[in-house]
Amino acid sequence: MEMYAEMHLIFDNDFDVNEITESIGINPTECKNRCETRVSPITNKQIEGYWSLKSRAFNGCDIKAVLDDLISSFANKLSEIKSICDINVGDVVFDIVPSFCSDNTPAIYFDRDFLEIVHYLNATIQIDMYVN
Repeated sequence: MEMYAEMHLIFDNDFDVNEITESIGINPTECKNRCETRVSPITNKQIEGYWSLKSRAFNGCDIKAVLDDLISSFANKLSEIKSICDINVGDVVFDIVPSFCSDNTPAIYFDRDFLEIVHYLNATIQIDMYVN
């Protein structure tokens, strides 16, 4: 089983996501301003701008190792991240992506420390599972 996790800061406005990098001093894995994203075929408008960090990919079943790797890259910047999102009407989304074989049954759990961060940032958790 392989898995990784990402934290996305998402802005459905013209906020310059490059300011996040300057403000917190962490380089994102990927970022795009709203004007740089594709046009949604459904709404015919630009999709949201985003600033994302990605964990390393881990082989195994321990989601804690994946989340600890991701969180270690921004743990000392939580108040700055919260402030940026509050001021600029942004959302935080944690995206967890496990890949597993059909003969394995995945188990996903969240420890208290991770849930406290989710609560503090008023974040959403998304899980995208892939069966090989």
